[in-house]
Amino acid sequence: MYNFLSVVYASAPQWLYDMLLIVLCVVAVWIFSLRKVIRVKLRRLLGVVYAEYLVLLMCATVVFRDSTCALGVEFVPFWNYTYFTKEVLFETLLNIVMFIPVGFCSSVFLKHPMMIKIFLMSMVMSCTIEVTQYFLERGLCETNDVMNNTLGGVLGYLLYKATPMLVQLFHQRSYEYYGQRAIA
Repeated sequence: MYNFLSVVYASAPQWLYDMLLIVLCVVAVWIFSLRKVIRVKLRRLLGVVYAEYLVLLMCATVVFRDSTCALGVEFVPFWNYTYFTKEVLFETLLNIVMFIPVGFCSSVFLKHPMMIKIFLMSMVMSCTIEVTQYFLERGLCETNDVMNNTLGGVLGYLLYKATPMLVQLFHQRSYEYYGQRAIA
C-alpha cells in the first residue's frame, strides 16, 4: 500500500498540486459567499478538501521529499536573502502561498477566528513540518520557512476577513452591469 501511495504522489505532476490549491480556494470562497443554509451543508465538502490538502502538504514537504537535498539546521533569519536569485524568490513565494489555504480554511472552521490564533496555528504547523524534516533528514530546517509559512497563514486569514467585502463588491458590480445592459 505504501508503494502505491508513493508512486501516486511522487508521479503526480506539480500542476496537480497547484490545481488542488486553486480548487480549494475557489470552493472556499464560493461556500463562504452562499446563504447560511447552503453554507452549512457545503462546509463538509470544504472540510474534506482541506483534509486532503493537509495530507498533500505533509506528503510534499516531508513524506515523499527527496532525501538528497540540503540537510541541516539554519536558525539565522533571512540568511538566503543575501543570495537573492530567481530560485530564492520562487521558494519564498511558494512557502507563502502554500500556507494561505491553512489560514483561510482554519478561519472558516474556527468558532471565533482571530489573527493571533491563525498566526500561532500556522507557526506551530510550520515548526512541526520543519522539525519533522530535520529528524527524518528530508530537508533543511530553517527559520525562513517558518516565517514565510506563518506569513502565508496570516494572509489567508486576511483573505477570509476580506471575502465578504469582495463578494459584495462583485455582486454589486455584476448587478450594475446587468442593470445597464437591461436598460440598453
